[in-house]
Amino acid sequence: MQKNYLKVFSEISVVLLIVLLIRMLIFDFNLCNIIIAFFVLALYFICFITLHRSAKSLKNVCKQVSNIKGGDLTVAIESRSNDELGMIGDSINIMLENLRNLLSLINDEAEEMSKKSVEFASVSDETNRGIKVISATISEIAAGSQETGGMAVEAANKNSQVFELAENTAEESKKVLESTRNVLQSAKEGQMLIEKSVSVINDISNVTDNNTKLGNELKDKSTEVSGIVDLINSISDQTNLLALNAAIEAARAGEHGKGFAVVAEEVRQLSNQSQQAAKRISKIIEGMLLDTSQVVKAFGIMSKSTVSGVDTINKAKCNFESIINSIEKSREKLQQVVTHANNQSKATNDLMSTVHNVAAIAEESSASTQTVSENSEQISKSIASIAGNAKKLSNMAGNLEQALFKFKFSNVRTLRVGFEMTNNSICYAGMERFGQALEKRTDGRYKLKIYHSAQLGTGMDMIEMLGKGTLEMTYPSFSTLACFDKRFMIFDFPFIFKNEHIADKVLNGTFARKLLDMLEEYGFYGLAFAENGFRDTTNSVRPITKLEDIKGLRIRTMENDLHIDTWKYLGAEPVPLPYAKLYNAMRKKEIDGQENPVTAIYGDRFDEVQKYLTLTHHVYSPFVLMYSKKLWDTVPEDDKKIIIECAKEGALYTTEVNRKRVDRCLLELKSRGMKVDSISPNEMVKIKDAVKPVVDKYKNEIGKELVKELFDEIEKAEGI
Repeated sequence: MQKNYLKVFSEISVVLLIVLLIRMLIFDFNLCNIIIAFFVLALYFICFITLHRSAKSLKNVCKQVSNIKGGDLTVAIESRSNDELGMIGDSINIMLENLRNLLSLINDEAEEMSKKSVEFASVSDETNRGIKVISATISEIAAGSQETGGMAVEAANKNSQVFELAENTAEESKKVLESTRNVLQSAKEGQMLIEKSVSVINDISNVTDNNTKLGNELKDKSTEVSGIVDLINSISDQTNLLALNAAIEAARAGEHGKGFAVVAEEVRQLSNQSQQAAKRISKIIEGMLLDTSQVVKAFGIMSKSTVSGVDTINKAKCNFESIINSIEKSREKLQQVVTHANNQSKATNDLMSTVHNVAAIAEESSASTQTVSENSEQISKSIASIAGNAKKLSNMAGNLEQALFKFKFSNVRTLRVGFEMTNNSICYAGMERFGQALEKRTDGRYKLKIYHSAQLGTGMDMIEMLGKGTLEMTYPSFSTLACFDKRFMIFDFPFIFKNEHIADKVLNGTFARKLLDMLEEYGFYGLAFAENGFRDTTNSVRPITKLEDIKGLRIRTMENDLHIDTWKYLGAEPVPLPYAKLYNAMRKKEIDGQENPVTAIYGDRFDEVQKYLTLTHHVYSPFVLMYSKKLWDTVPEDDKKIIIECAKEGALYTTEVNRKRVDRCLLELKSRGMKVDSISPNEMVKIKDAVKPVVDKYKNEIGKELVKELFDEIEKAEGI
């Protein structure tokens, strides 16, 4: 445009000179015309030089304004003249300074708002979770209040029965107390009778002892009489002998001895009679001795029995005394029972009134709780709306930062990386390390801006931004890229890695680099792989310790065909869902369980809605850090090397952090009440056999040669 101005001016000046020359030739070639011609020519040169200088200044202004149009606010217009162009340049510089300050302030505020909005969104989400739990709890309380009201009424009815029982108990206790008094009186009378019995038995014992003594004396005298009888028998025998001798002598004397013979006969008869009488007396005495012995023996037994009876009665007396003491104590206790029963009756009456009041209050509370429940549901909806708006605000803040990113405020180049995980995730830790290393190795020429918590949208949104060149980097799970190419499902085969060390060798080897290079076909440059960890399974229904436990469970999976089919072959019902919707789906019982690495399960507090965790380790799913190919091509070659080195350092740190966190997360999950199980080797064999068809099915889709190359790489890593 500047050239056009000069051209027009030159043409006009030439035309004027030609007109003057023609006029001089035709009319008059005088001094006046010559002066006019020289004046026009001088004016031409003066204007040409002035316009040329102005055009140069305008060209410089246009160039700088073009840079400003591209978003570079670090430029300044050099203006050495004091004319209008100089004033325009100064005004533009002042405007640039003001705009730079304004946009810098807006950028700082937008960055701060972005941070706060993410925090607010996170807090709102946590609050929303809490409010939903509170709402559910209040609903349970409302139901419980209604039940409590019914129970309170029932308790009031039961309490009336208790009151009647208490009164009956008090009355019966009084009767028992009266009976106890009667028993105590009878026991005391019995004690007196026992004392009398002891006295009587003692008298009997004394009499028995005397009788025994008399019996023994009688026995002794009977023995003496027996001796006398023996003496009589002896005398009788001697008398018989004398009578016999007298009879013999009388026979010898003849007639003179007849009288003596008669006397001798009489004496013999008397002797026989005495002997017979002595025998009868002896028999009688023997009988008396026998009877006396039995009597003495009986008296001895009776004496012993009497002594034993006295001892028994004395013991009975002691027992009666103990019984009396016990009855006395029982009477005192029973008196207390009667007192307590009366008090209980009164207290039960008061309690009955209280329970009736409680029933009334419970009924009112039930109504109030129902109202609170309805209000809490409304609050829950409001908080959910706030959480949604907070999420939108977070996205708006991210978009505002993205819009401001078009403007250049300094010579520091800012690279952006976005992902769905939170600022507590291993992704964030890895990217922080990446940013620190990048800033240090470039002496501050580069810095990294991290957009976390889906601030720039979903994972797919950020992947699309990379394709368009509006975002430098993202850090998704490699499985997410399966929507572009089935070959990117290759790490989703179940149970291909035995442990992390084998995975490390594969992900840092030539096969992994080949996969990263394949990303360029879709507009991405692969920087590095990082560990996301082995995927494990949670559910809210039952522990999983064998294949049969999986059957019928509704398990959330990624929107990935290989993952979906894996769970189908295990007998579960796979439910593909975006990660952002997972927590609420579990809370609402729309699904039974899910599968993710332990760090994600812990970080997103899945233990609040899931009770059982099983360390299935069924899939090793890595993160991939990738760069927009459009923007990568604009990076200087020397800087590319630095970015790659720093990216690898960040990816390695992601892996390190994940492995350090796993054990701690498991302990924390257990302490929160989550039940953690493992699967026995025998059962694991059954599970692996069940998913073998998945490998056969997807070999062709992914590519047999690529799958073989992976398995060869794994076999090589296992052999090292």
